[in-house]
Amino acid sequence: MSIACLVCGAEAVEEKLDVGSHPVASFYLTQKDEPENNVRLALGQCTNCGTIQSTDLVPHSALVPPYDWIVAMEPEEHLDTVADQVEALLGDPEGKVVGALTYKDDTMVDRLVRKGFENTWRIKLDEDLGISDPSASNETVQKLVTKKRMAGLGSKLGQADFLIVRHILEHVEDVPEFVMGLSELVKPGGILMLEVPDCTSNLKLADYCMIWEEHSLYLTPETFAPLSSIGGFESIRQDVYERPFENSLVQLSRKTGEPGPVKISADAKKQVGALTSYADRFEPACKELRTKLEKVRDEQGPIALFGAGHLACAFVNFMGVADLIDFVADDTPQKQYKFLPGARLPILPSSELVDKKIALSLLCLSISNEEKVIARNQDFEKQGGVFRSIFRESSRSIFD
Repeated sequence: MSIACLVCGAEAVEEKLDVGSHPVASFYLTQKDEPENNVRLALGQCTNCGTIQSTDLVPHSALVPPYDWIVAMEPEEHLDTVADQVEALLGDPEGKVVGALTYKDDTMVDRLVRKGFENTWRIKLDEDLGISDPSASNETVQKLVTKKRMAGLGSKLGQADFLIVRHILEHVEDVPEFVMGLSELVKPGGILMLEVPDCTSNLKLADYCMIWEEHSLYLTPETFAPLSSIGGFESIRQDVYERPFENSLVQLSRKTGEPGPVKISADAKKQVGALTSYADRFEPACKELRTKLEKVRDEQGPIALFGAGHLACAFVNFMGVADLIDFVADDTPQKQYKFLPGARLPILPSSELVDKKIALSLLCLSISNEEKVIARNQDFEKQGGVFRSIFRESSRSIFD
């Protein structure tokens, strides 16, 4: 049975991959035997517009973490380039208004302020959206960005000549309502910046850590490109900024028309089938990984993970290898001595890699940070320990 598409609304989404039911990755356990609430994680692809998406959305209320110290960090390396592009498009900063949706946009705002764009605003969770929970973040914001509510805020704050919206579109439950809401915040002729992660590499390499209960959309350049058209925007440029694991997709588009249905492109339609190949490789990947890790344990010794974030949860829970792991190393004080959701593995300081004579430590953090982590843990390597990565794109991948 087909499901309604989150983007185009067609009853054309065919589910292809179910990785099972697992707890939300931010719900760290304080006791190993605490009860957990699982959510089903499955992906489908729309045969009408090509968008890969969650087929069983997790309600935003179930995603609010129980801790207020969890903050998502997004890539920054490309923002100087984007700021230069925006400056060229906007021209003289005098009288120009720069708007921002969430805290993820702050560093882009800072760059534009340094270029003279001093008239800025950012939507406030409490005052503008009525959010009082200090732990609530983008999972709640996306639900409140509606056409009606944003029309009111556009009048209150002043419609923007340039609106920044980084790394929230992929979390959205009601895509048309969200994008039409953004349109209300932008002046006619104004520019919208949308940024999302690019799933192309993960789909091609069969990396299943890209699946996350917080994401509703899994976009490629082709399926991302048409989305702003829902808000009456026309693309000026779209760029792919290369990064390990996931590239960043940035689109700058101008508000030239009225909101309406998404304008599906031929390139987006050509993406149909990409999820089928990805899904077909899941079970073989699980078997391949288990065989490798069982051999390491038998021949070399115990195994640990390094990094207790949502990537570690995805890896150990989806791939079904929790029984082969001793613990998770992480030097974030708030995480230590808690337990990883699902796998229920203890989270310990990285010094335990040496103390517990771990043979293999699997890196579960950003590929760009792997060298830094290894440099800080030389005693582990001097003892004979080996670092490998859970990501296929890494040069030290466990799958190679």
